[in-house]
Amino acid sequence: YIDRGQSSTPNTTIMSTEPVILWALPPSANSSVVRSFLKVFDIDFKEENAWGKTRTPEYIAKFPTNLAPSIEHGSVYVTEGGAILRYLACAFPDKAGSAYPEDAQTRANVDMLVDYTNTGICSLIPKSVYATVGFPGNPGDVMSLDETKEFSDVAKEVCGKAIYESLESKYGEIFLKDTKFLLSDTPTIADFRFAPMLNFIKVATKLPDRIVEYEKAMNELPGYTEACAGVVEFASPSWKK
Repeated sequence: YIDRGQSSTPNTTIMSTEPVILWALPPSANSSVVRSFLKVFDIDFKEENAWGKTRTPEYIAKFPTNLAPSIEHGSVYVTEGGAILRYLACAFPDKAGSAYPEDAQTRANVDMLVDYTNTGICSLIPKSVYATVGFPGNPGDVMSLDETKEFSDVAKEVCGKAIYESLESKYGEIFLKDTKFLLSDTPTIADFRFAPMLNFIKVATKLPDRIVEYEKAMNELPGYTEACAGVVEFASPSWKK
């Protein structure tokens, strides 16, 4: 977190009375991660379209990664989805504290799930989805190199298969084996990091039955479906049938 205020340790009790500003990209699944959390936990926020602004000096002064989603909350500026979710749960404990339990072991499990989603499935989405929805690839991706573009469809297929296997063997058979949500009977920040990404994942692969059931449970949370509606509208024409 970057605090532009005078204190090195922000007073979240005072700051939690101030509205959150969400910098987001409307068709981005990553942006819906934060939007859905804010809506489900009824945290007051204003959304700003980050399109065309992330590389401006003003934006980079607040968010050095020049990425979206990012949030402003008083004198605090936070970027990266996992960090934003952790901050919001801590800054609004009365509303969202349950999403990031204080018990050390439970919190470690939640953090593990967030990190596993970031470094696992989310790392495969650009390779398996971006070309289909018209997003640019990352440096070094098959679709980004003239020498390998002809293999883009093969790469998408391989990554889509890897995503499905992870959804089935890790999320379905382990993380959702005995609980309604990921290793929990109530939603945590891990669910909000993972579930909104399914709207992009469905471009790469069909979902296993247990994940379909899980996604339905997430959509039953008040505000969740609305928060993801723009992404669904954008990506659903390309979903695997």
